[in-house]
Amino acid sequence: MPSCLGFDYGLRRVGIAANEDGTWLALALETHVAGRDGSLFGRIANLIASRGVTCLVVGLPLTADGREGEIARHARRFAGMLEERFDVAVVLWDERFSSAEADHWVKGRKRKRKEDRDAVAAAIILQSYLDRLQAAAGGSLPEGDRRP
Repeated sequence: MPSCLGFDYGLRRVGIAANEDGTWLALALETHVAGRDGSLFGRIANLIASRGVTCLVVGLPLTADGREGEIARHARRFAGMLEERFDVAVVLWDERFSSAEADHWVKGRKRKRKEDRDAVAAAIILQSYLDRLQAAAGGSLPEGDRRP
């Protein structure tokens, strides 16, 4: 079972999620805000070291019809920087509608912040990836597999 970090990449905010040791369950960790939280890559390095991470999953925000827009190109660039800096596998994962799903989960909270949405979206992205891995380990793939 891999130990992974998931990312919902944005130009200002990056949601971060992780799966708990030895589980297939992704949990929202935090949202890194540019200009406020220091070095994003420094934080990622700390998380990789402290959690024994072997896989980084970056959400690829495709359009509804599967095309890449400007933010998808930025997400690809971010994934490339992760590959250059860290000696772990980096996976781009189709994240269509993850932010809308995150909005659904966050709207019930008393205190809502944009940062909450990004961390939850990262958990949704990572959970989708882990579900795919778990299904593959069991010998079958889920219906509607959406790998980019």
